[in-house]
Amino acid sequence: MAVRKTGTWLRRARIAGGGALVVAYSAISYRSNVAGHAGTLGVLFAFAPLLALSLGAAWRGRPRPLWLALWALACGGLWHDRALIAAHYAWAYLVEDVGMLTLLCSFFARTLAPPRVPLISRLSELVHGSLSPRLAHYTRRVTQLWAALFGVMAIVSVFLFLVAGVRVWGFYANVLTWPIMALVFIGEYLVRRRVIPAQERAGFLQVVFAGSRYWRHLVDTDPREPSLHGRAGR
Repeated sequence: MAVRKTGTWLRRARIAGGGALVVAYSAISYRSNVAGHAGTLGVLFAFAPLLALSLGAAWRGRPRPLWLALWALACGGLWHDRALIAAHYAWAYLVEDVGMLTLLCSFFARTLAPPRVPLISRLSELVHGSLSPRLAHYTRRVTQLWAALFGVMAIVSVFLFLVAGVRVWGFYANVLTWPIMALVFIGEYLVRRRVIPAQERAGFLQVVFAGSRYWRHLVDTDPREPSLHGRAGR
């Protein structure tokens, strides 16, 4: 029991820490965009999420030393050209924002093509085991929802940058993006409570913990596998 409580608190601490990092990143990014100039810190923050994701991919790549060397070379190139990037910092932030949203869109969308298993269905399998036809259909729709959301948000980001200007775009990209995703997440959970029986759905915190616990497994395994519940327990 003590071990379970410790694990729960550790997961809560990781989620809280991740939330704090998101807030800090959004605040510094927004300040850099509305200030009219970006220093070295602003330039580094523009590419921080992509660098973090690419470092994880390089660590899992084979041969690992080659991919890590390429990642380090890319970081060196960014540092060498930091003055040029700072002179066009808004475009750098646009590339980072649209790039992240496009990656997330493709991450969800690629699991929708047969015979792949939709991403949210895979996550539900990891939590519940085998899915009923009703839950399998619902989780497929939710996967489509998230793929569409990220795609639309990327399009809106480009539109606001080109039409409304950097200040309006910066508020959308750096301040509104995460609340929009949080509202969709909460809204989807409320809909799930109405359309899915209690015995087939997880609680709100269980959904959050499951996402934080299994995200690496979802990234690393083949999305075409029909069932992942047994492997997740090993």
